[in-house]
Amino acid sequence: MASAAGPKSSAKDARELYEMKERAIKFYTDNGVPKKMEEILNTMFHDNPADVYGHVANYFAEFAKSPVITKVKARQGYDSKGQSTVQTEVYCMVKNHEKLISTCVAPSVTSLLLDTAKPEEKDTEDSERQASVTAAINYINTDICNKLEGLDPTQQAEADDAVYNFIQKMKDEMDAQKAAEAAAATENTQESPTQDQNESNNTKKAKSPTGNEVQGDPKGKGKASQIIIIPDEAREQFIDGSCLVSAVSQAVCTTGASIKDVPLYRYIAALKHKEMPTTLQLPLPMVTIIQSGKGAAGKMNCIKEYMVIPKPGVPLRESINNILGIYSHVSKALSVKGGLTARNVNDIGALCPAFDKPEQGLDLIQEAMTALSLTPGEDVSIAINIAAHEMFDFDKGKYEVVAGQQKTSEDYVEFLVELLGRYPAINAVIDPLRKQDREQWMRLCDRISVAGYIIGDYGYHRPGLLKHEDLDEDYQTSGIILRWEQMNTLSDIIAVANKMEEAQNQIVVTAGPGEVSQDILADLAVGLNARFLKLGAPCRGERISKLNRLLQIEAELEEQGVLGYHDAHLYPRIELPPPPIATETEAEDSSPSPAKKETKKK
Repeated sequence: MASAAGPKSSAKDARELYEMKERAIKFYTDNGVPKKMEEILNTMFHDNPADVYGHVANYFAEFAKSPVITKVKARQGYDSKGQSTVQTEVYCMVKNHEKLISTCVAPSVTSLLLDTAKPEEKDTEDSERQASVTAAINYINTDICNKLEGLDPTQQAEADDAVYNFIQKMKDEMDAQKAAEAAAATENTQESPTQDQNESNNTKKAKSPTGNEVQGDPKGKGKASQIIIIPDEAREQFIDGSCLVSAVSQAVCTTGASIKDVPLYRYIAALKHKEMPTTLQLPLPMVTIIQSGKGAAGKMNCIKEYMVIPKPGVPLRESINNILGIYSHVSKALSVKGGLTARNVNDIGALCPAFDKPEQGLDLIQEAMTALSLTPGEDVSIAINIAAHEMFDFDKGKYEVVAGQQKTSEDYVEFLVELLGRYPAINAVIDPLRKQDREQWMRLCDRISVAGYIIGDYGYHRPGLLKHEDLDEDYQTSGIILRWEQMNTLSDIIAVANKMEEAQNQIVVTAGPGEVSQDILADLAVGLNARFLKLGAPCRGERISKLNRLLQIEAELEEQGVLGYHDAHLYPRIELPPPPIATETEAEDSSPSPAKKETKKK
């Protein structure tokens, strides 16, 4: 029996061995391994690499499967102000091993509160921020992780759509629920006066959003001049967790660049232009020297930020030296007058003296330029962020330029034109008027746009909405500020950048007050071919990190021979729209009667 079992077992083993060899041959043949081994062995002999196994590994790495996302993790992080934010990690399956590819800490959402806000308002905002961060972390670790699992991280648009649609769907449901609750409340309460009645009443007494009447002639002579105040557009309400959209978009973007083994700025440039440009330009730093305005000490309200912009075509290292020199000179000048405490800085690193007139900051900066043998307006220009919406007094319907000094929209336009005429070194103005003052906005642009950029910030919706909107003919700009925060994805930012460039707008990438030390914004600005990178002051680590990254990129592009420079400033003329053409009926109605014509002849 034993002798009989032996041959049978031996035959079975031989058959199984043969079948296994056949399967192995088929496996290797189907995957092209013998052919590829033959190719690399033949070529490697002639290449004679120093690292034989490294050479073989690099060769076969070209045939490896594309990495896919295996999980996305989030935890609480902190920004430069110690505020909570989202730290996101992306893991991928790379050559049969799960690896952590990227970690991003998103900046906290830009606050809409002034520095003079009440403590309870700030406490409420902090609580809302914490609730949003907590919700974002929970969503990322569950729903978002499941949605992105198995996705190629280089498919940026697909990843952006997945996270954006997830939050947008919940946001739409929340809005629908609020609308239903409001409708139900209306039915259960006494019907209020109709809109037509309210508008009729407003022709007698205009009211501000706070409910205060805007009076006419205080002396009571003649008819009261009516001031119809258009309130600011209600700010968009976000659900808790909305900040995950930008956080995940940043993390996936850096992961894609790492997988492609290219610098992040090149990766973003390829996404924007569909192919790699032959040259890449560095953005011009738009650096804050002084911060003032409504929320600062002093009487002056009409300029929130005094900034400087270096001359185009100058190497960045030289430009940064000039900027640092100006900042240092202004800081020393303030300390001479106000002591060491005058050199204290705020959250963005800016100096915060108390000004009573807007000219004080402009004079300080121009004096610093002159002391450094720089010509204002040529070697270095000045940009001002007016933030007009912050100084508008709804009770009076006027702009409070200086405490106790208020101007109507018409007078305020004349004030700005006169100020800019006295300081020709100013070549960029951010939010000079409220968007709602459309007529005066266009009148101002018609008069000053040939001498500088008119940059819109507060008046534009976020990229996810703006990309679908038609641009207003009566709210034109020559620049737009873009942020990578809240519900802003890289795909939406690229779409809006392309759209606004077609409308002759320059792109300004900006850092917010709650920045982090990561330098991703520098790569974003280079990849978008943005003309400006608005950083805050040349002070504090989270600001300097962006400048250091720009210096590194400049050196890389210079070494590769693909460094380009932005052209000299060209300011597109923004003209008043032509008056509407009157119809024949309107023309007849407006023409004087024969009797009136005869009277005029006499």
